[in-house]
Amino acid sequence: MSETHRLDVRPVEPKDRFECIMGAYEGLVDGGVLELTVDHDPKCMYYTLRATRGDDAFTFDYLEEGPETWRVLVRKR
Repeated sequence: MSETHRLDVRPVEPKDRFECIMGAYEGLVDGGVLELTVDHDPKCMYYTLRATRGDDAFTFDYLEEGPETWRVLVRKR
């Protein structure tokens, strides 16, 4: 079973968040899991992964959906 990496980007400057999140995702091994915590819906990450990696490259599951905090579980396949 793969370890879950937790990343809370709420304290990160908004202009730096996307790069931080994508870097964490790229650092995952196949089967690796990223639990992401943000202060807005991270749908842009979902669409970016889908466009650049394909539908079968990851799973994206909401654990919490606002209104102040969103948490998603992203598993790299």
